[in-house]
Amino acid sequence: MCRKKWFLPVILSIMVAFVLSNCAGLGGKKDTADVTITVASSTLQNVVRVTDNKFRKSAVQVSPDGKKLLYCEANETDTNKILYLDDFRIMLLRDVNVSAKTPLVTEPSYAPVWFDDSIGYAYVAYEGSGSKLVKSNVTGGGKTYITRTSAGDGDANPSVKGDRILCDTLVGGRRQLVSMKTNGTEITILGEGEQPSWHPQVDKFVFVRRSEEQRGNTTFYPYSVYEMDIATNQVTQIYAAAIDNERGFAEVCSRPSYSPDGNYILFSKGGDVLFATVEKKGGESSGWFSSLFGGKSKVNIIERRLHLYLMREDGTDLTQLTSGNVDVFSPAWGTNNDIYFISNVQGATEIWKVRLNLTTENATDTESDDA
Repeated sequence: MCRKKWFLPVILSIMVAFVLSNCAGLGGKKDTADVTITVASSTLQNVVRVTDNKFRKSAVQVSPDGKKLLYCEANETDTNKILYLDDFRIMLLRDVNVSAKTPLVTEPSYAPVWFDDSIGYAYVAYEGSGSKLVKSNVTGGGKTYITRTSAGDGDANPSVKGDRILCDTLVGGRRQLVSMKTNGTEITILGEGEQPSWHPQVDKFVFVRRSEEQRGNTTFYPYSVYEMDIATNQVTQIYAAAIDNERGFAEVCSRPSYSPDGNYILFSKGGDVLFATVEKKGGESSGWFSSLFGGKSKVNIIERRLHLYLMREDGTDLTQLTSGNVDVFSPAWGTNNDIYFISNVQGATEIWKVRLNLTTENATDTESDDA
């Protein structure tokens, strides 16, 4: 197979471990590590580890009935290794409370998404020369191509609602949003964007779009959150990713999705957090006198991290759900206000579940766990 140099985003190359507040693993033992995570204690509750095999994971999707879990896994535990799309295969947890997995697709496959019946699912089949959308079911019904010929150069990130599928594909060097029937007909290019996710009731969807911003001699590429109304094709920016010209980074938003009632949007966002404050001997900030005679200055060590965020459907009441020197990504809604995500425990990317308390408007109280 020709190995196309199409590797996964940086969110799959995380190299740190983390520990969650009051979290219990599958065996009831609390995991420890040399770093910490802080959670909004009045907003996130009952943190539980779902998987425990240390293999690299991505693209969590909970079945509409809340009982099963689809995700992607690579036969790799080294978090320093760069992974490619053809490294991943789709796995199934037939019971979200039991870690026993069932391999569903033996060929390179990615980005699974459920159909409404919690049996059928669509996914991206990576075939070396490109990717196509395929549908199958968890009872072993084989596979049927949705797109025998790719809508563009690399169909990805499907989202299903009824008899329609949204996805994104590469056209002219930019990711474009695509709408089609579940049989692959009536293909329509909707405009620039990626990672679309349907609203559960209304005929619209949320997605991310990359922009290109020039700040002096530096070009930044922030990813912001948008919403598109299918009937009118009107696009509304829900969250504008920030650019920090001084520190040289732009926020990247990823995997936005509506809550089951459509009132909230959950997503991950990369930004800078304070990792540590250390004393540095001498240096410009303490002046030439201190430099010569052993003076010390405080230096902030900043690390860029991915964390979970929640906001109302209209973009108001933004709440950061996790923080600290860790990475938390690939969020997905379950039932009963449960959310699932991927992060690292002792250097392994595992799936976690947490209960989201939506009775709290904006949580400000936090708790942290020092390992």
